[in-house]
Amino acid sequence: MENRSEKEIPSRKRPNLVKAHLDAITIGLKTLLTRKPMTMMYPEVSEEWPEGYRGVIIYFYDKCIGCSLCSQICPPRAIKMYKVPGDKRLRPGYDIGRCIFCGLCVEICPVDALAESKVSDKVFDKLEQMVFDPIDWTFFTKDLQKEQETRRNKVRVIIDEEVGLRYESTVTK
Repeated sequence: MENRSEKEIPSRKRPNLVKAHLDAITIGLKTLLTRKPMTMMYPEVSEEWPEGYRGVIIYFYDKCIGCSLCSQICPPRAIKMYKVPGDKRLRPGYDIGRCIFCGLCVEICPVDALAESKVSDKVFDKLEQMVFDPIDWTFFTKDLQKEQETRRNKVRVIIDEEVGLRYESTVTK
């Protein structure tokens, strides 16, 4: 039986770390200079959503009859009925943080007081800001509609096998 100390250990060739780092930097620079970025310049440019896309629910106070069907069908209970001062009917309020954007409330509304927007990227500082009573929801809806109209630079995402994601403008000239 041989003793381990007598056995010769083959020496490994150590990699040249400086060369490896320079190779990595070279590859990075080539990629940076020759390929277009895969990201879009959001929010100046936003993606065009397909037909039937379900975003934040918008509410038309004047159309609502206070039937409460929307709050009854809402699976996560994102819509709750509120008593509004000066109004005999109960009116729906909305919690965006609970909403799963299923659209059942929109489908069941008999007077089309609810609709789906194409906006799904609203940002709030606090969770409390995501809960709207009927009056706040009405103002939020008006702001959301204005925002939808001003978003003009729409792009369509195309998957390109060579480049990856490619964006084409949907604006026809």
